[in-house]
Amino acid sequence: MILYTVMPQEIVFAEQNQETSVLHEQIEYKGIPILVEMKGNEAEVIQIMSTNPMHFLHPDISPGQKLKLNV
Repeated sequence: MILYTVMPQEIVFAEQNQETSVLHEQIEYKGIPILVEMKGNEAEVIQIMSTNPMHFLHPDISPGQKLKLNV
């Protein structure tokens, strides 16, 4: 079976690995879908899930950046 997706295999096969699925969450930040790791009221960007090449030019959502979330 071949899956054509931008999602990492850890998310696609989350049932087999429960510990990874708990840490990562897909959210929208300024209309851009991103995969983040939640840490309290902060989210660390893991991956940009968009297929729009212009979204990868935003330095505030590059992987490793920390985002403050309003809870």
